[in-house]
Amino acid sequence: MNQAELLAHVRSGRAQFESALAQFSADQWLAPDLHGGWSIKDLIAHIGFWEQHTAQEFSALLRGVKPPDDSLTLDELNAQVYVQNQHQPLAEVRLAEQVAYEQLLLLVENALEEDLFNPQRFAWTEGKPFAEWIENNTYGHYAEHRADWTMSNE
Repeated sequence: MNQAELLAHVRSGRAQFESALAQFSADQWLAPDLHGGWSIKDLIAHIGFWEQHTAQEFSALLRGVKPPDDSLTLDELNAQVYVQNQHQPLAEVRLAEQVAYEQLLLLVENALEEDLFNPQRFAWTEGKPFAEWIENNTYGHYAEHRADWTMSNE
């Protein structure tokens, strides 16, 4: 994969994600119908957090700084994000996610191929290209949760 292909996957995944979300009514966005009692709004906050987190990690690595270690497990971090955003208005959650996505997309658009695809570029990635983080927190993440929002629309 190269940068153009990565961007095509990110944009295509995003288009599918937005198309799926466009099917829901305002009431469905707030109904706690997803796994664990989450709403679509909660899922959007979750996705936005991981987009922002990935952008921050990449920015730190590009500055030569090791990203801070998360002392929480993945489940604990996801639960914390849920609690922090549970009472946020839908419009704020959607805007924050959109900004996080655009920030991450801009970083990828302006990155060097070396920074994205060289598995040895950043010691922090332990022999994996940073592009894997981009995939896992954009189009891969959308696909991972596709069943959640599909289930909510049935």
